[in-house]
Amino acid sequence: MVEQRDGDEIDLLDSSIRTTSGALFSTTLFVLSGIVYAFVTSPGATGTYFFVSISVSLVLRPIRGISQTLQKVGSERGEAVGPYFGLAVLFALGYLLVAGVAVAALAGVIVRNTVVSPGLLAPVGLYALAVALSMVATSLVGAIGYPSVQTWLNGVQSAIQLIILLALAPTLTTAGDLLLVVAGVRLAVLVPVTVALGVVPTLPDRHAVERAWNFARWSVPDQVLDRLSYNMPVYVLGIVATPAAVGIYEAADRFADFGATISWRLSSPLLTKVSGDSSAGDTQLAYLDGAVTGGTGVTFVVFGYLLAAHDVVARIAFAGSEGVFSTTVLLVGGVNILRGFWTLTSHAMEGIGKPSVSFRTKLYGLAFSVPVPTIFGAEFGAVAGAAGYGVMNLVVFGYVIYYSRAVFGRIPLDSRVAAYLAVGLGVSFALTTGAVAVLTRAGLSPVIVASAAAVTCLVGFGGFLAAVSEPARLVATRTAALWRGRVRSLLG
Repeated sequence: MVEQRDGDEIDLLDSSIRTTSGALFSTTLFVLSGIVYAFVTSPGATGTYFFVSISVSLVLRPIRGISQTLQKVGSERGEAVGPYFGLAVLFALGYLLVAGVAVAALAGVIVRNTVVSPGLLAPVGLYALAVALSMVATSLVGAIGYPSVQTWLNGVQSAIQLIILLALAPTLTTAGDLLLVVAGVRLAVLVPVTVALGVVPTLPDRHAVERAWNFARWSVPDQVLDRLSYNMPVYVLGIVATPAAVGIYEAADRFADFGATISWRLSSPLLTKVSGDSSAGDTQLAYLDGAVTGGTGVTFVVFGYLLAAHDVVARIAFAGSEGVFSTTVLLVGGVNILRGFWTLTSHAMEGIGKPSVSFRTKLYGLAFSVPVPTIFGAEFGAVAGAAGYGVMNLVVFGYVIYYSRAVFGRIPLDSRVAAYLAVGLGVSFALTTGAVAVLTRAGLSPVIVASAAAVTCLVGFGGFLAAVSEPARLVATRTAALWRGRVRSLLG
């Protein structure tokens, strides 16, 4: 059994470093998964898998809203986790039952109007069960004070999935095969982990129900809009365009979303910390500006890399569609700098108990952005999806800045850190462009060029920050200390 810590008892720097380490591992595999799926099966099967998996995540998003309540309220000082865990389990089971009956009743409509075929319904059911378990289990880990473990769990699952897919590549050809592999791995990893935590779900009392309701009444719709806003282009393209367009967009999005995904992972320890501190009476949250701004750092690295090497990446898995992939990945990668900021800020708002504000910003973003891929998706495919995604993020970013003044009394932005990140982007872009040119002229394969360019970009960006930024040097020093301690514990 793991000992519980309240949110205000965690060290945000240490937790963020551990989260980033896990996120670099899990997000790298997440990004590669889109390319591996297309390589193992086909762009069409991959597009169908993405549409189904993302749709399942949207339908089950209310479960995420309740599990978010588990992490937020359960991490507060003096709160017991058991009742909120029990509430999340009961809600998940009931919701799965209702959703399953609804899908069975609407099966004909779904098959006629989407890329889903009749043979996918059974794999979709198993996948939905695995997704629901993942939502509850990862929130439980955060609720008991170990949010950084979430990223490592995701990384382990992704690694096992990719190993199985590559090993069985000759026999895996359909979206159903992908769904079964992913669902089986999630269940095999998360069931024993959840049991090992030793937290026993209990029936919630009146206090727990009231606390959960006060947060979940906004958290549930906020989580629905969060998933809808993030994957809106896929939903629309899945209806108005082709499976190949969905596959190209989602693979490009996963690649370009590397930095924003790490920002999203970092939002978990930030939410836990803000929740614990605010419940303990800290209203200033002096660390917030640096945490939010620094948490967007990887989005700058990724955009610098994409500017220099997007065409190389496109040649690896999308021969014949390089132009579409490159345009899509650049649009998504550029706007994800804004997404990293508003993701972290929105989760901090949730941490102090304001999910209603986060809900409103996403609602406005969707209202402005959905028409773009709806109107242009059939003609321009993935590029139209990226344009809609860009509009949505610009709108949400603007409203998050507007509301942050009322919620925090300021915009949580460290201007000096932001300036360092912007200059670092330019430095990494210049170095990576040179590396790509030299390696390409040497006749190396696109995979080797893309990999070497990634290392060059990361080293250039990190080296610049270490040279000019005291906070960056502090983070680097603490990271080295944590890894030395981990190595000693493993060897000793």
